[in-house]
Amino acid sequence: MLAISSVFLAPRLQRRFGTLPMMMLALTLFALDLGMMALFTENKIVLIVGVVLAGLFLGVNNTLITETVMISAPVERSTASAAYSFVRFVGGAAAPWVAGKLGESNVHMPFWVGAVLTLAAVFVLSSGRKVLAHVDDHDPAPHSVDEALAVTVGD
Repeated sequence: MLAISSVFLAPRLQRRFGTLPMMMLALTLFALDLGMMALFTENKIVLIVGVVLAGLFLGVNNTLITETVMISAPVERSTASAAYSFVRFVGGAAAPWVAGKLGESNVHMPFWVGAVLTLAAVFVLSSGRKVLAHVDDHDPAPHSVDEALAVTVGD
């Protein structure tokens, strides 16, 4: 679901609604999804559906956030990409341990913390949207879809 929404859905939504509104919507829906999983942590069906839906929201966000970072960073593209990847992978490395520690005290807690922090990210993004208002002021490269498909197939 993540790859499909990242390659096919995100560009369409971005063209129709804009980058920042879609990023905020996808993050908000992801936070609600985490909240749903927090409420029904004992229900395996809810968790399965929640994880699949999370892939949908995160796929859209991966595409839009990556593009926003590359467009708005005041440094060379390679430096922006390295910094962005560092943040993503450090978070990905720490998250299982943090979630495990939170889950030791309460199985619902990792989902609640994730939901609250995701909503905080929406707030930060919303309050800084003037700084990023220019991200939709360019035409996407004509090879973007072909390139995204090639990268996805390569994974």
